[in-house]
Amino acid sequence: MDVRFGATIVQVVPFPAVLDDFRFAESIGLDNAWVIDQFGIDEAPDLTLLEAWTTLAAVAAETDRIGIGTMVTNAAMRHPAMLAKSILTVDQISGGRVVTAIGGGFYPAEHAALGIDFLDGIGRTERLRETVEVLDRALRGDTVTFAGEHVEIDTATFRPAPTQLPRPPIWVAAQGPRSLRVGARFAEGIVTLGAENQGIETSLAAFRTRMTRADEICAEEGRDPSTLRRCYFAGWADEPIFASVEAATEIIGRYIEAGATDFTLYLHNPAEPVLDGFVAAHRAGSRAQFEQLAAEVFSRF
Repeated sequence: MDVRFGATIVQVVPFPAVLDDFRFAESIGLDNAWVIDQFGIDEAPDLTLLEAWTTLAAVAAETDRIGIGTMVTNAAMRHPAMLAKSILTVDQISGGRVVTAIGGGFYPAEHAALGIDFLDGIGRTERLRETVEVLDRALRGDTVTFAGEHVEIDTATFRPAPTQLPRPPIWVAAQGPRSLRVGARFAEGIVTLGAENQGIETSLAAFRTRMTRADEICAEEGRDPSTLRRCYFAGWADEPIFASVEAATEIIGRYIEAGATDFTLYLHNPAEPVLDGFVAAHRAGSRAQFEQLAAEVFSRF
C-alpha cells in the first residue's frame, strides 16, 4: 500500500490565510490537508476558530488536486444526516476529493459548553458506531431508516448523489478495540494519535499494539487487514519529527515499519502563536520545514 502524507491546518487565522495554507500544501505535492473540527479550543477560549465544514466547502472551490477533510469530526456534535449532507455537498464542490475522519469525542469541556452529554468510553463508541453506520449508507445516496440508541432517521433520502463511488471515504479515529472494530467494519481507514507528551518508544509501542489488534479485528470481521489504511497523527507524542531531515526519516520509517500507511503533521501559520510551543518542540512545522521534508523525506517513502 502506498504511503501518503498530509498537513493538519488549524483554522485559527482569517480564511484567506487558511486557503493559502491549503494551496501551499497542494503546491508541494502533499496528498491531503485537513482542518480540525472543534467548536473551540479549551486552552484559548477567545481564539477565533473557523467552522470546519463551511471552511472546507470554500477551500474545495479554490483548490484543484489535494484531498481535503476533517481531523477529526466529533460524532456527538452533528446529526449524522446533516453531516452526510455536508460531506456530499463538499464532495461535489471538490470534484470528489473529500475524506471524513470521525471520532467519538475527546474534549469534555466542549461537550459541556454545547449541552451535549460526554458519555463514558463505551457510550461514546456506541454513538460513533451508529453515526458511522448511518454515514456508510447515506454517503452512497441511499434512503436510510435507522433506529438506534443515539440516532434515529426515518426514510431520509440523501442527495446530492456522491461524486466518489461508491461513496466518499470514511476514516475512524480509533485508539481502543471498540473504535478499531468500527473502523474495520465500516471504514477505509483509521486514525490514531501518539501517546500524548510521551517519547517515541512509549508511543511507538502503543501504536504497534494497536496495529496488531487492528489486524486481529479485521480477521474477525472477515476483512483483509491490508485493505485498511492506518493514519498516524503526529504532534501529540513528544517526537521531534521536524528537528531535522534525519529525525523525520527515522520517525516516519519506524511508524511505517509498525504499520502506518498515512501521516498527518501540523502545519504552523506564524500569524497565530497557538502552536508556537509545538514548533519549539519540533512537533509542528513551518512552511520551509514542510517543503524540505516533502522534497527530501516524504519522497523516499
